[in-house]
Amino acid sequence: MPAEDHPLPSSWRSLGRTLRLGWAASPGLIAVAFVTTVGASLPDVLIAAALALLADAVSSGDRISVITASVLLGALAVMSWLSRVLSERANRRFADRAAVFMEAHVVRLQSGIPSLEHHERPAYVDRAQLLRDHADTLSEVYQYLFQAVGAALRLVLTMALLMTVHPLLGLLGLFAVPTAVVSHWRGGVEHTLEEGLGHHERLARHFFLLGTKASPGRELRVARARERVRTGRHRAWAARHQAMSRVRWTTTAWQAAALTVFGCAFAGSVAGVALNGGSAAEAVLLLTAGSRLAQYIGQTLGQVHFLRTIWLEGGRRLLWLEELSSLPAEGSPVPPPERMRSGITMESVSFSYPGTGRRVLDEVTLHLPAGAVVAVVGENGAGKSTLVKLLAKMYEPDSGRILVDGVALADMPAEAWRRRLSGAFQDFARFEYPLRLSIGLGDLPRAGDEEAVDRAVARADARALVDRLARGLDTRLGNTWAEGAELSEGQWQKVALARGYMRDHPLLLLLDEPASALDAETEHLLFERYAERARALKDRDRVTLLVSHRYSTVRMADLIVVMDGAGVREQGSHEELMALGGRYAELYGIQARAYRTQQR
Repeated sequence: MPAEDHPLPSSWRSLGRTLRLGWAASPGLIAVAFVTTVGASLPDVLIAAALALLADAVSSGDRISVITASVLLGALAVMSWLSRVLSERANRRFADRAAVFMEAHVVRLQSGIPSLEHHERPAYVDRAQLLRDHADTLSEVYQYLFQAVGAALRLVLTMALLMTVHPLLGLLGLFAVPTAVVSHWRGGVEHTLEEGLGHHERLARHFFLLGTKASPGRELRVARARERVRTGRHRAWAARHQAMSRVRWTTTAWQAAALTVFGCAFAGSVAGVALNGGSAAEAVLLLTAGSRLAQYIGQTLGQVHFLRTIWLEGGRRLLWLEELSSLPAEGSPVPPPERMRSGITMESVSFSYPGTGRRVLDEVTLHLPAGAVVAVVGENGAGKSTLVKLLAKMYEPDSGRILVDGVALADMPAEAWRRRLSGAFQDFARFEYPLRLSIGLGDLPRAGDEEAVDRAVARADARALVDRLARGLDTRLGNTWAEGAELSEGQWQKVALARGYMRDHPLLLLLDEPASALDAETEHLLFERYAERARALKDRDRVTLLVSHRYSTVRMADLIVVMDGAGVREQGSHEELMALGGRYAELYGIQARAYRTQQR
């Protein structure tokens, strides 16, 4: 799926979508925030007029006018302070509520995409990362929009006040145009560079996690590699910072030049009014409103910068993710079979990961018979896990097709097909729930079924683990919780294996290195018992696919597939492959000799 197939949507479409999402989060708070935020601009601007009235009253010596102007000035100051407080509270309350809404929306979109491409293609990873980083900022979109409206209103009213002194003072606004243009250009340049440097930020984050998480801590200390990890993080951040710094110094110089132009124009205006004999009230109005004009221009440009770099770009990524998650499936939807009769067939299947040109699978033709326990072996990079991903519809083949009882898997909706799958994987998730739920997630509708959970525990040979925990299946897992129980790598893998065994009658059970953290003997006994149960079923209508590097385990399989060089090199039973004397027999002999040596 080429990157150009899914470009970022237009800014205006994304703007409208972000506004609709914000409105859905809390329309009532939006109304309050609008009135208080925009309303705060009026007393702010009128303070300059009140000061001019006070200066005029003092000059004339009219005590009543002085008192009136003073009271008006005080009232405007209180109104300005009160409206700011109310605006801040309303916007903060709305932002908190919208943040939860936006984050939940992003999680729902990312987890709802059938494929894994947005997790593995570098360009998509950059977009998704920036979207996650800016999810909180998107929740503040209305706040910044209202502040932009308020800043623009202040700017217009201030210009109107200045023109009451002299109409030509309205030209001051023209001298602010270069500042606005430079600010808009600056925001776009910096944000484009920031997106291009996303890989440096990910690398720095990776080194940070290596240096702070418990799991790599022992290896770092034994290898004395802590300083290297720290240096790696520093270099990654430095590479990002240096590139950003060069661009920021350049854009800052341009903005400083534009602000200097405006500053000179303002100083000339003050001198002109003074030389033409302007009154004290006019001088105060010009100095107060003129000095605030620069502040209001800065505020307006700041909001424009936010809308340009964060809101519009973040909104474009959000709309891109929505469109990616809602791509229609090709072909007419076909439900998966209730029972598998012939099995799964791969016909000339080829696949390359997005963004790469190397074929991980090349013209693979293979039949997985219904009722069979199939083992897939091969060296790292031979395409074993990729085969599992294609069978789980995490990706679609670049060419060729996968058939389930003669029906194209591509025509089956991913969600419907996955309801008929079970799986346990080497890169398993650590769900820090109570143990019962962490296992029950393998078949969520039955997570509360104690008998189903107990069967899954027995299938994974995890009863000893459950009995060892103080509260058994009710034990909260993970050290994130105050009373959570942390498990070893092998124990976590037992939990993941039990989760994969929750479904009683899956059409396809995928076991991708599911016991790599267990010892070889435990793994062998575990899967030997499972294979015996699978063969004893009255209706052998499922396929079990086991990926393993341990040849002592896979010998019990009905069919062993040996992958090498992105293709299938050999296939057959253990006895057939040993008699063939090929690659499988060679690798099996190497492991057997190594195991015998260890036993001596």
